[in-house]
Formats: sequence, C-alpha cells, structure tokens
Amino acid sequence: MAQEHVSKAELREMHIGQTRIFVLNEARKVSSARVTCNHLKNEEGLEFMVKCDYGAKSISITRKR
Repeated sequence: MAQEHVSKAELREMHIGQTRIFVLNEARKVSSARVTCNHLKNEEGLEFMVKCDYGAKSISITRKR
C-alpha cells in the first residue's frame, strides 16, 4: 500500500541495521524522502543508506547510525 510521505518520526524509530522499503504515491516524493534522511543526518547525527527506485515509486532506507 502506497503512503503519502516518509516522516522524520518513522526514520527516528528505526533501529540501527534495520531496512524499510517505502512505496510512495508519486515518484517525485522519492526525492523528498531522500532529502528528509539528509536533514536528520545534519540535524541529529542519524545516518541512512538510501536506494531510490523512481520507476516503482519506492525508496529503500537502512539506518546505519
């Protein structure tokens, strides 16, 4: 089921080493989710590995720290 966006709260709740795949409503929101991960890195020191799939409108996010 597709969701509207990836929230900072969802990313904060992830455990180190955990991977989640988010399926979004629109392909342009994949870029927005990537930027949200970068914000958390700069603001709170959390690190994520991000893999984008614009064709499937999805993003795979793994918390690294």
